[in-house]
Amino acid sequence: MTTFFKYLKSKRSLQLMLALGLFFFLSPRAYADKPAAAEKTSPTIKLSYKIHNGVKTVKVAVSYKEEKKFIPVGNIIVNLYLGEVKKFDKVSNDGWMGNLVTDDEGECVFMFPDNFNTLKANVHSFNFIASIGSDPKYEDTQEEITVNDMFIKLAFAKDSLTTVNAKLCKMQDSGMVPVPETEMKLLVKRAFGALPFGEDNLTTDADGLVSGVLPADLPGNANKSITIMARYEDQENDGIVEVSQDIPWNILPRENKLSQRTLWSSGHNAPVILVVVTVSLIILIWGTISYLVILLLRIRKQR
Repeated sequence: MTTFFKYLKSKRSLQLMLALGLFFFLSPRAYADKPAAAEKTSPTIKLSYKIHNGVKTVKVAVSYKEEKKFIPVGNIIVNLYLGEVKKFDKVSNDGWMGNLVTDDEGECVFMFPDNFNTLKANVHSFNFIASIGSDPKYEDTQEEITVNDMFIKLAFAKDSLTTVNAKLCKMQDSGMVPVPETEMKLLVKRAFGALPFGEDNLTTDADGLVSGVLPADLPGNANKSITIMARYEDQENDGIVEVSQDIPWNILPRENKLSQRTLWSSGHNAPVILVVVTVSLIILIWGTISYLVILLLRIRKQR
């Protein structure tokens, strides 16, 4: 009996030693085979701004670099702050301005309300901060841009030719100040872009003015107007300041004969009578065929 218990005791000791050996042998392997936490991608934020007819917008483009290519990051939340990353301050009107989700191109555009200029009437330089945070795939990133309070005034002198004058100004604490020795562009809005006019490399004078003669043979809009634009490109802060205005114009756009309803026009401009006759004939023919098929089916059933 004593020999039997000694046998059991020795067998249990052997099993315990085998179990401990397997545990220490398999544990490091199981730990090594455990997948490491995925590293987050480091995105890049690019900011640009645009002031069109006094309305300010900030454009955000988010991307990441992969094999020397920049891949847009879509469907990611971007927060925009003014001055400082904090909650919105009702007293100073600084802090969090809002958030948007980027589109498939990794872009979103922040448009400010109409009362923004009123709320910040005493501020003439804006520091906007775009931030990405708490995203499971991308690291926390932020970028900032400076937008100066600038605008352009258009004026027109009508004589034998049309002369367009544009004045570039910026707001300071002392008031409106002209911006001299700065390159500007005078443009005419076209269907698929803008056509520059005036001398090459127009530069503002001491009063912030540039001038250009509008070609008299340019066709205008159908409502007897033409759209003039003046543009300043802020290379330092990646921004655009522009203004547009419609002025009366006598030269109407050339009428495309193919757009008229004639027999030789394209299908969507065919004469109404021809369209009605054609559709009626088609309905009559297919109606007759359908009626004959129905008669044949009835005759077959009666048999």
